[in-house]
Amino acid sequence: MITIIGAGPAGSYTAKLLAKKGRDVEVIEEHSEIGNPVQCTGIVTQKLTEHVNLKKFTVNKLRKVRLHSKNNTAQIRTKDLVIDRALFDKHIAEMAKNAGAIIQTGSRVTGISAKISGTAIKVKKKGNTSVVKTDMLVGADGPKSIVSRYIGNRLNHWKGIQAVVKMPTDKETYDVYFGDEFPGFFGWVVPENEETARIGIAAEHNAPDVFKRFMKRFPEHKVLHSQGGLIPIYNRAVRYSKDNICVVGDAAAQVKATTGGGLVPGMNAAKCLAESIITGNKYDKLLKPVLKDLNTSQLIRNVLDRFNDKDYDTLLEVVKDKKMLEIFNKEDRDSPTRTLFKVACLKPSILRFAGCLLRAKRL
Repeated sequence: MITIIGAGPAGSYTAKLLAKKGRDVEVIEEHSEIGNPVQCTGIVTQKLTEHVNLKKFTVNKLRKVRLHSKNNTAQIRTKDLVIDRALFDKHIAEMAKNAGAIIQTGSRVTGISAKISGTAIKVKKKGNTSVVKTDMLVGADGPKSIVSRYIGNRLNHWKGIQAVVKMPTDKETYDVYFGDEFPGFFGWVVPENEETARIGIAAEHNAPDVFKRFMKRFPEHKVLHSQGGLIPIYNRAVRYSKDNICVVGDAAAQVKATTGGGLVPGMNAAKCLAESIITGNKYDKLLKPVLKDLNTSQLIRNVLDRFNDKDYDTLLEVVKDKKMLEIFNKEDRDSPTRTLFKVACLKPSILRFAGCLLRAKRL
């Protein structure tokens, strides 16, 4: 038996791939309803369609993204999608069930015990605690993963806060805001339609204050409902497996440090994990292509974290170069290594921004 904790996309997708190959899989989900509460902006690249047909969950198709610094603005073409995350999560879980996986909701894992003879977990449901023995344990239990902690990881997080608001929008354009106002991350406005948008920020510290200041930019908005959650910060020192225990998705901090997006890398990692279990090849080795782009994202984030308003103004001026725009218009955020290579070849002067990272290392 393979037991997966967490029925988010990474956990359910792993379950689906394993069950499809005839493995006995059980997924244990803490919440009573899969997909809720929603803790995601819901904006995704076309890369996600390599794993799932998104037609049923797409609420908006975007054509442009405007990048804002304090004194500058740049615009890039995009083919990003805005999806209904709750429906998306439910669909992946349904795929897993249709493949033969068992999903148990409303059940919280409270303890783990690993021995040579196997692994046992304590599961609490409706006030009753039972012990479940398993041959292999997979932690897909999110940013505060009990499994990740058990194998020795201590994840750091950004705090994300988002409000769904009623206000006039340009349906095909979303906005991203950078600068000193958003320490360690950025702010966003993502339209769902002509009348509704998702406004949010993420920050490592003081997120409520950052969010409150950001919302003052939009005096005409009316909040329909609010959302929030933790976004794990990628760290190449994270351990992905120990004996018969593995972690995947947010539980493994498999999240792009540039944007906080984890759906594509998490599902790519789920494929690697399923292949590892099925073939016996090492999970860490199969993860190398996924980690390559995550490492590049972390490098870029390390530089951006040292930017000030003037640096962002300069960066957006570089982005507006005609040939640079051609690169950004063709590439997507899920291939940062390829994009960075093309940018550096076209405009080697962009590497001067690496000085921000060198200054940081001397501090």
